[in-house]
Amino acid sequence: MRQARPNRLLRTALLAGAALVVFCSHQSALATSRNDARMCATQTQDLADQRIAACTNLLRTGRLHGEPEGVAYAMRGLAYLDRGDAPHAIADLNQAVTLAPDFAPAYQNRGNAWYARGNYGQAMADYDATIKLDPNTASPYVNRATLRRDLGNINGALEDFAKAISLNPRQAGAYNGRGELYLRQKNYARAISDFDSALRLAPNKDVYMARGQAREDAGNLDQALADYREAERLDPKSVSPFTAEAGVWRKKGNPDNAIAAYDRALSVDERRPETYKLRAEAYVAKGQRKLAMADIGRALKFTWNADLLKTRAQLRLDDGDMAGAVSDTDAMLKADPNNVDALALQGAAYARKKDYGRALAALDKAIAGNDKDALAFGERGQVYLAKGDASRALPDLNRAIALGAISPAPYRARAMIYKQKGDTAKAIGDLDAAISRDPRPAELYFTRAALRRNSGDTAKALSDLNEGLTRDPTNLAGLRARAQVLMAAKSYAKAVDDLDSVIRLNPRDAQGYYQRGLAYEQDGDFGKAVADYKAALAHNKSLGDARNALARATSAERKAKEAHKDDQQKSADRQDVKPPTQKEVKVEPPPAKPQREAAQEPEHNPKEMKKSGRAPKSETKAVQHAKLDETSSIEEHKAKLAEPKAKSEAPGRKAAHDARSKREREARLHTEREKAKRSTERRGTVAERKPPPGIRYYRAGSTDMRSPDYRYVVRGGRDTRFTDIWKDR
Repeated sequence: MRQARPNRLLRTALLAGAALVVFCSHQSALATSRNDARMCATQTQDLADQRIAACTNLLRTGRLHGEPEGVAYAMRGLAYLDRGDAPHAIADLNQAVTLAPDFAPAYQNRGNAWYARGNYGQAMADYDATIKLDPNTASPYVNRATLRRDLGNINGALEDFAKAISLNPRQAGAYNGRGELYLRQKNYARAISDFDSALRLAPNKDVYMARGQAREDAGNLDQALADYREAERLDPKSVSPFTAEAGVWRKKGNPDNAIAAYDRALSVDERRPETYKLRAEAYVAKGQRKLAMADIGRALKFTWNADLLKTRAQLRLDDGDMAGAVSDTDAMLKADPNNVDALALQGAAYARKKDYGRALAALDKAIAGNDKDALAFGERGQVYLAKGDASRALPDLNRAIALGAISPAPYRARAMIYKQKGDTAKAIGDLDAAISRDPRPAELYFTRAALRRNSGDTAKALSDLNEGLTRDPTNLAGLRARAQVLMAAKSYAKAVDDLDSVIRLNPRDAQGYYQRGLAYEQDGDFGKAVADYKAALAHNKSLGDARNALARATSAERKAKEAHKDDQQKSADRQDVKPPTQKEVKVEPPPAKPQREAAQEPEHNPKEMKKSGRAPKSETKAVQHAKLDETSSIEEHKAKLAEPKAKSEAPGRKAAHDARSKREREARLHTEREKAKRSTERRGTVAERKPPPGIRYYRAGSTDMRSPDYRYVVRGGRDTRFTDIWKDR
C-alpha cells in the first residue's frame, strides 16, 4: 500500500534543498546537507529511523519553504509509516498536503496511514484525490482497489485492478490483487492465471501461497503441494507454508505426512498454539486420541482460550468422558455465558448421560442464540428420538443435515426414523452418508445389512455383515445374522463356522444351538442336528421351534438309517452273486478254397461238423432264437416277482413269502446254470458267431465289460447269465 519513489515534485524539493547549501559558509555544512537530502529521499523500509533523522535535520535548517518543505514533511511522514507510527505519519502528511497541495504521493501515503488505522472513509477520500492529481500512475488504483475489496465493492475493485494493469502491465501487485478477488469468487482458472503473471514478474512466498490455495480449492492437490513447498523454500522460517502443506495431506487422507508437516512447523515456532491444535486434529484422524489430547493440553499452556477448550470438550465427548466435557464447557461459559458452542456441547454431554431435561434446556438456549448451529439441532433431534418423539426429532435432524452437519450421528438417527416408517430406501441412504463420514462403527453396517436383507439384496447384506464383523468379530447378533444369510445361500459349512463362534462366545445360547442344528439338518447331517436341538432344549425348555425341529430331525435320521441298512443289504446280496466264468472261444479261420469251389453251397456233413465243432447256419440261428426266448421268459418272470403285494397283506406273511420266493428262485437259477454248463461241455469249442444287428456281445469277465456302454445288472441276487450280457445299443 505504500507509495513508490516520488515524482517530479520530489526532485524539485531535493534541488531546493541542495540550493540551500549555497548560503552555507563552511564546506563541512554543505556535505552534511547533501547527505541528509539523499537519506531523506531514500524509501528503504529498514532505514526508517535514519530517514526520519535526515528529514528532521533538513527541516531544522529553516531554509525550506513552500513545496520543498511540504515534500520534506511527506518524506518524513512516509518514514514514520514504514516504522509503523501512523499518528506521526498522519501529522507530517497533513503538513505536506498543506504546503504542497499538488504533491499526489502525500495524499496517497496519508490514505495508507488512514487505512492502517481503520479509517476507511478518510482513506478513500485521499485515494480519490491522488488519482485526480495523477491519473496515469498505477499504484493509487491498486490501493483503492484493495480498499474497495475490503469494503465489499468487488466490481469496483476489479475495475481498479484492470486500470492499474493497463497503465503498468508489469505491476505484479495488480495481478496478485485481482487474482485474490477471483479466488474469492471461486473463479479458479482466472485466479491461477493472474497468480502466474505475478510470479513471472516478482516471485515471492505470498503469491505462491495464494496460487497453492487456488489449486487446492480447485482440487489439484498435487500442484498445490508443489506451490506450498516452493513457498517453504523461499521462506523456511515461515510457519504458514508448512501448515498449508499439512492441510493438503489431510485432504489426501494421509495423516502421517500431515503430522510430519506440523512437526516441521513446530520446529520453526514451537510456541504457536494453533499448530498444536491442528496436529491434534490429525492425531484424531489417525485414531491416536491420547496424543491429540496431549497436544491440546500443550496449546492450552500457551493460551487459555475458548476455541481450544471447545476442541478438548469435543474430544472428551467422543471418548465418553462426559464429566470432562461438562467441565470444559463450564469454563467456556464462565468467560461467556452465552457461548452457543459451549451450550451445544454441554447439551450433548447431558444427552449422553440421559439427563434429557438439562440437555434440552442447554440445546434450546444454544439454538435461540444461533439458529444455524448444526450440532445443537442434531443433538436436540437425537434427544427427542430417545424420548420416543419422532415427530419432533425428524425436523431437527433435517435442519442439522441441511446446515451441513459433519457428524454421522444425525444421519444415523434419521435412518432409524425412516426404518420405523418402513422407508427402506431413505434409511439405507442415510446409513450410507453416516458410514462415509465415519466408517469405523460396526453397528452401522449391521443395521444396513438388516435393511438390505429385508429388501432382498442378500449379496450386499452379506458384504455389510462381513464389514461389521471385521470391526467387531465377537458381535453375536452379527454372527447369527451372517449364518442365516449363508444358510439361505446353502453355504452350510460357513454358516456352521459362524454358529460355532456364537456358541464358543456364549455356551448357554439356546438360539445358537438351534440355528446350528438347522444348518446341520439342511446339510443332511441329521445326527449332529438332533444333538444340537437337544442342547438347545437343555438350555431353554420353552423353545418350541427346537422341539418341533428335534421331532422332525429324529424321524429323518431314522429313515436315513433304514435306507442305509437296506442299501447295505442289497450291496451284500450283490457281492454274494458271482457271474459265471466262460472259457474263451478260440475261432480258427476256415481253410482257403479255390474260387470256383467257394462259390458253391457247402454240403452239411454231420461227421465233419462233429470233428470241427461247428454247427450249420440254420442251427446257429435256432440257438440264437432259443436264447432270446429264454431271456424274454426270464424277464417276464422277474417282472411278476417284482409286482407289489396287496396292501392288506400282513407284514409277517409278506416276509415269509419273500424268503420262500428267494429260495425257489435260487434253486431254479442253480438248475439253469447246471444245464447251461452241461450243454457247453457237450458242444466243446464253439465257433465265433456274430450277434444280430443292433445287439452287442460281451464275454463274461472280459475287460471289455468295463466299457461305459456295458450295464452290469444283477436282479434278485442271482448270478449273471449269458442272456444278461446281450444288450441293445
